[in-house]
Amino acid sequence: MKKPNKLKVGDTIAAISLSSGMAGEADILWRYQQGKQQLSEMGFNIVELEYTLAGLDAVYHHPKGRAHDLHTALLDPNINAIIATIGGIESYRLFEYLDLNILRENPKAFIGYSDSTSIHQMFQLAGVVSFYGPCLLVDFAENGGAYPFTKESFKKVLMEDSANYCFPWRDKWTSHFLPWHIDNKDTLRDLCIDEGPLVLQGEGVVEGRLIGGCLDVLAMLRGTDLYPTKEAFKDGLLLLETSEMYPDPALFEIELRTMGVMGVLQELNGILIGKPQDNKYFKEYQTSIVKVLKEFQLEKLPVLYNGNFGHTEPKWTLPLGVKAQLDLDHKTFMLLEKATT
Repeated sequence: MKKPNKLKVGDTIAAISLSSGMAGEADILWRYQQGKQQLSEMGFNIVELEYTLAGLDAVYHHPKGRAHDLHTALLDPNINAIIATIGGIESYRLFEYLDLNILRENPKAFIGYSDSTSIHQMFQLAGVVSFYGPCLLVDFAENGGAYPFTKESFKKVLMEDSANYCFPWRDKWTSHFLPWHIDNKDTLRDLCIDEGPLVLQGEGVVEGRLIGGCLDVLAMLRGTDLYPTKEAFKDGLLLLETSEMYPDPALFEIELRTMGVMGVLQELNGILIGKPQDNKYFKEYQTSIVKVLKEFQLEKLPVLYNGNFGHTEPKWTLPLGVKAQLDLDHKTFMLLEKATT
């Protein structure tokens, strides 16, 4: 896997709408500017490309234009990294217009989550490390400022030598819904006490390269060239989290079972599951995971639950394609190599 250059204060990050065009909507633009300002306060120069603020309709109707924005950001020597403005439901439409050689020959950090899973898979196909982490409109536009926990993980993984970086576990979390109305811009979201890491099964220490993302999006990619190959799962640590669509426990179970039938769960060294949004189906998902893994005689496969990534905040920045370690006995999660060059 090729690794992008380490970020530093003063670098330029391109904000791109590769999924939804919400950032450019008139009633949301204040939120975009808030996120841009808070990234600027961290020392970055934020720039837009043609479709970043084009709005929902234009972004939806121009997947080729979105792919061109990604190409432009990668080829521009003045741009050092790329961050998704937000997720969506159909960024995989970009794939037919994408030149993987441009991704491969111009490795730069791409950061985002949720529907950005599709974009991450494009980087994985190109053999380039990408980062499952915060987006501009949600995390960096947080009222009252981006959470220190989110910023610290972002900095540790993208701006420092992250080899042997042990991810901290947050004390509090939120997915409290607060409408993105400008009247709410100074209102802070409610925080809840976090349950911390939970071992569902397995023991000891396992290692592997990080793979995965949003379960809902991976399901969308199955049968396409964007779905990870069986070889990609081999000896991997699978990251899985669910979206704001709150997949029913039965559907969650079906998706896991399908992965077992495909033979990819059997290739893994371990699984790390993110906290579901609003903690909905928090216990039900645990039951489904243990049930399905038992069906495939995988009762000893290490599974750590309630990870700090996905559709809750604050969150980690996770380098896909980088080797990491899960220690079930001590409930720790650590990178074994640096994520950047």
